[in-house]
Amino acid sequence: MSLPSRFRTITVLMASALAVYVGLLNLSERINWQLPADGVEWTQVADQGVVAKRVLVAAGVPIRAGDRLVEINDIVVKSLDDYNNVLELYSQPPFADTPTRYSIERGEAHLVVPVQIHLESQISFTDYLLIAVAFIYLATGLLIYLRNGRAAAAFHFYVMCLVAFILFLYRHSGTATPFDIVVYWASATAFLLLPPLFLHFCCYFPEPIPAVSRLRIAKPALYFPFILLLASHFAWFTKRLSGIGLPRNHETELLLDRVHLLHFILYFVAGALVLVYLRRQADSAVQRQQMKWLTYGTVGGTLPFVVLYAIPYLFGAHPFTFMNASVLGLGLIPISFGYAITRFRLMDVDLIVKRGAAYLLASSALLGLYMLVALLVGRAASSLSPESGFFLFAVSALLVALLFAPLKNRIQEQIDRFFYKEGYGYRQSMAEFGRTLASEIDLGRLTEKIRTRVCMSIDLARVDVFLKEPAGPGIYRRIDADTETAVRLTVPDSVFADFDRELNPLFVCPPDEKINALRRELERQRLHYIQPLRVHGRLLGFLAFGRKGNGELLTSEDLELVAGLANYAAIAIDNALLYRSLELKATELEHLKLYSENVIESLVAGVVVVNPEGEITVWNNALQSMTGIERDEAVGRKLSDVLPAEVVESVRNVLAGPGWTTQETGHLHKVSLACKDRTPKLVNISLAPFFLQEGINTGTLLLFDDVTEKVRLEGQLLQAEKLSSIGLFAAGVAHEVNTPLAGISSYAQMLLQDAPEGSSQHELLKKIERQSFRASNIVNNLLRFARVSDTELQAVNLNSLMVDALSLVEHQFKKTHIDISLDLDPTLPPTLGNGGRLQQVFMNLFLNAKDAMPEGGRLRIRSFREDSRLIVEVQDSGNGISAEDVKRIYDPFFTTKAVGKGTGLGLSVSYGIIQEHSGQISVESQPGKGTTFTLQLP
Repeated sequence: MSLPSRFRTITVLMASALAVYVGLLNLSERINWQLPADGVEWTQVADQGVVAKRVLVAAGVPIRAGDRLVEINDIVVKSLDDYNNVLELYSQPPFADTPTRYSIERGEAHLVVPVQIHLESQISFTDYLLIAVAFIYLATGLLIYLRNGRAAAAFHFYVMCLVAFILFLYRHSGTATPFDIVVYWASATAFLLLPPLFLHFCCYFPEPIPAVSRLRIAKPALYFPFILLLASHFAWFTKRLSGIGLPRNHETELLLDRVHLLHFILYFVAGALVLVYLRRQADSAVQRQQMKWLTYGTVGGTLPFVVLYAIPYLFGAHPFTFMNASVLGLGLIPISFGYAITRFRLMDVDLIVKRGAAYLLASSALLGLYMLVALLVGRAASSLSPESGFFLFAVSALLVALLFAPLKNRIQEQIDRFFYKEGYGYRQSMAEFGRTLASEIDLGRLTEKIRTRVCMSIDLARVDVFLKEPAGPGIYRRIDADTETAVRLTVPDSVFADFDRELNPLFVCPPDEKINALRRELERQRLHYIQPLRVHGRLLGFLAFGRKGNGELLTSEDLELVAGLANYAAIAIDNALLYRSLELKATELEHLKLYSENVIESLVAGVVVVNPEGEITVWNNALQSMTGIERDEAVGRKLSDVLPAEVVESVRNVLAGPGWTTQETGHLHKVSLACKDRTPKLVNISLAPFFLQEGINTGTLLLFDDVTEKVRLEGQLLQAEKLSSIGLFAAGVAHEVNTPLAGISSYAQMLLQDAPEGSSQHELLKKIERQSFRASNIVNNLLRFARVSDTELQAVNLNSLMVDALSLVEHQFKKTHIDISLDLDPTLPPTLGNGGRLQQVFMNLFLNAKDAMPEGGRLRIRSFREDSRLIVEVQDSGNGISAEDVKRIYDPFFTTKAVGKGTGLGLSVSYGIIQEHSGQISVESQPGKGTTFTLQLP
């Protein structure tokens, strides 16, 4: 409860206690204070004085209506004040209980009659009726406010009941004390204030009348007559109206009473008409039911009072017992209003009738049984043994007491079977069904079972299950088969705050925009009630349900049944949600596992995970392809049993401790990995700790990155850089050497012309000429090696180039007993290139192959197409090249031939030519088995 609500409740309780206290004090004063009376009701008539208006029959005084009072015991009486003073005098000792002489005029006659003055209590039968009505009002208003303080108009209703309590209980005693004057004005104010409070309530509950709510002056206008009448009453009381012919006498008081009563009647009749209008305009069954109770209670309470009391009194009738009894009807108004405000048990009249019928039938049956036993059997037994009568009566009473509950329950069961028909069995099995809900873990089937059973048990038109959404606070989603189109509602937390399952929260919550929007949305879906689903105080969602199939609203028994099911349903739904959460978690973990495995399997690098004992737990496809070892062969075995010992030893050197765990990352570069019959590969190995949970090291992760091709490309890049450097050097050397060589060659040729043939000078000059040409050729080769050819590329046929190159050296191959095998693809397409330069490459490869087979052998030349590349393989069966020399064969001036048999530029030049043609050249060689050069051209 909020602080303002708590303060208001405390104020209400204090105001109620104060009103009751003051009322009881006033009641005590009225009981104890007795006024003198003579059995005649006197009135003051202008120009006549004090005249008898009515004579009580029971008083037995010899006075008639119309007699004029002249004197009492020789004391002249001219006004009612004189009369009251004399009566007060002769009611006190020593004159009390002594006859008093009244001098009266009856027509022309002057009479003196004896009258007994006595003290009379102010509490009459009417007062007791009014006291009962007063406490009905206060008890109803206080109960409704304390039980439904948040309901619309509950506080207004309490104020109205408090004012009615003051009106019906407070009466001035006539003592004229300050307390008595306060009570007088409290009663007068309440009489004038209650009608506008009542009409105000009718105009604004349960929904404001549009025509009234649009007028700003509507509320002030309701209370304007109250202010006007209260001001005029105050003016009369203070004798300020005497100047306009309204003196403060009994006649004016009666006139004001009739005006005030007319004001009371008009307002209450107007309120009843407003309620009739609102009932016709009500658009919901709940509101119509409310308005029915409001209308019936108002009409049933007001009509007897107006017809039997107010109208006769307005026309001058003096109130008598039957008229006074009509005041009791006013007690129906607060009861019916409170019943409507709670908006609960509006449909319980049928239920009350059924229960009452069960009690009535059971009581009647047992009464008959008692009469049968007590009268017939008792009488027969008493004739035999008089002492047995008391015993039989006691046994009969005990039998009735024992049989009442079973008989009443049996009758109630038969009545329920008659009213509920086929739904009775479902209602009785609802609790058992609720217990079996826990066995269902599928949320869809569970909610469907809940809907079906509730609908069949209570004959509901519709039941929906809404569960809380994690998307945001106050958002609830209806459980449907189609989750995409499921209805979502925003329900304010205030709906479920201080929720009482006996009260529909949509009815007791104070109206605001959010709750009104929720009401409209639920009514649009034909839903009128909600029942929260809670487990251990935690709100899971709510059941939303509508009216019965016949359009009636639910009784409290129906709501009790749904509330009982909701407890079981909440537990079952909580279990289903927990199961779904676990299922989603398991699925998520499975997807995460598959995702991780797919990531690991899709990595190009080899991945292996070992536990602290060194056993392999993960082995991916890349590592399987790298080593040739299947996953099933590796997982579960020791790493030292799977990988080569030198690799394992290198890894162990990086790890800090004896186990296979590490706290830091580590790296190994260019480790040779050779498994089974696979070609050794160069790999970089990275090590990292393998964590399954934060802070828990479960082993080591090893990544094997195959860098064999990378190392090869790095070698080629290094070779290209070397060739570039050598080319620059060769260009400089060729430029410097060519000049003296040209001079040597020219001078040698000039001397040859002068030297006779056959002479020793001629032979020497010839040698000089040949060597100068040879040196010039070497220099030209260096120049060609150093510069990129600018010859235009054209389509060339590789097969033709190789055949032409072979024709130049075919004679030399025959001399060295070398067999040539040609496997040329006749469909090999042409490629763009420099024919002369490519032919030079082939010539170098053929000559190198010849030099590698000095004792003879076999040269196999093959050409074919692979995808978009043209492949040429030149394979010899010579001595082969060692692994160390393979790394250097493209270096300029590197040769394995004897001195004078090679310059070391052939393969360097060939490498450069192939690079110019955007191709690749590679070599595979095993010492003693031969060498294979592979060319790839676009």
